[in-house]
Amino acid sequence: MAKSNSSGKNNAKILDIQTLIQAGINPKTGLPIKAEGAKVECLDQALLKMLRIIDEQDAVNRGRWFNLPSGISSQELERMLYYRGNLCFFYYKELDKFYFMPYALEGTIDFYKRYNHIHPIPFSYGEEEKKGKVYKQQLNVLSNLKLKCIYDVITKEEDITEELLTKSCVLLTDYTKQWSETIIPRQQIQEPILKVMSEIIPFMRTGLIKRTGVEAIRVQDADQKEEVEDANTAIEISAKTGKPFMPVVGAVEMQELGTNAGNNTAQEYMLALQSLDNFRLSAYGIENGGLFEKKAHELEQEQEINNTPVGLVMQDAVSIRQRFCNIVNSIWSLGIWYEPSENISSADINADGVTYDRDVEGGADYESTDDTSI
Repeated sequence: MAKSNSSGKNNAKILDIQTLIQAGINPKTGLPIKAEGAKVECLDQALLKMLRIIDEQDAVNRGRWFNLPSGISSQELERMLYYRGNLCFFYYKELDKFYFMPYALEGTIDFYKRYNHIHPIPFSYGEEEKKGKVYKQQLNVLSNLKLKCIYDVITKEEDITEELLTKSCVLLTDYTKQWSETIIPRQQIQEPILKVMSEIIPFMRTGLIKRTGVEAIRVQDADQKEEVEDANTAIEISAKTGKPFMPVVGAVEMQELGTNAGNNTAQEYMLALQSLDNFRLSAYGIENGGLFEKKAHELEQEQEINNTPVGLVMQDAVSIRQRFCNIVNSIWSLGIWYEPSENISSADINADGVTYDRDVEGGADYESTDDTSI
């Protein structure tokens, strides 16, 4: 019998548990079920954040820029290319400074489908920045700059006019264009492979947990299913949501719930991850072990074949950047230059006794032997 309080009212009631569950409320705690699940971060999402950082570091440090104006570093310029893919370089007379900025078509194209004129646009990532006051101010200023695109080295001194110095620009892309005049930023291209890589370790962890004896539990109804779900919140997750208990309503045999994936060894998952990472590096032209690496000892000749650098991919990036430097130097005589990182080329380019890039006075330790101001 329900007890009455001092006012004589009866507080006994029967909760509609099923409705609460459907509404996403845990009837035991009164808290949203999603909020409880959010306490445990999915492992693949945490790994994806780390892989994004590693990928960006590989991208921005595979080469090095020298003598850049406007106080921009080599990593900052490569970062802009990583997230935007297309940049223009120009001199802004009113501020007496050089700038690297994204751009948009202004007017017509030539017979080669190249832009004749462009105007710079602010370097912004998302829609929120575009709504801001600062973004709108920058957009208003930059939209009034109609710049002529220069695609070849200026060889005659008489062609260097005031208009050329102040009303022209040189375009820079991260890699060779396809059919479109703009390219897809490297960050967007790399994202799918990073997502696949981020799932490998959680899958491996799932297999290892499965081999410890964790099994699915068959339940008879939804109420029992919720009890198993509550038990899952108290146990370390494995892959993605990573729940070792799989509540199943009905007469499904446990053998039908999956394959023999739990029999895979940790080594097999790590080999898969290594192959994917090698594929990722090959997209940058960085030396790697190849897509397929044998578990056992390799012959020396096989090792040499697998470990050869992806030369043409790196050459594409270097050629584009060095031609950009030659055009810029022929107009403004800045002496900027680009070289592959010593870590990539395994060569001591500046003869400082080490095969890695040292930042000596912002890159003043390097002097190009090429005539970059044609």
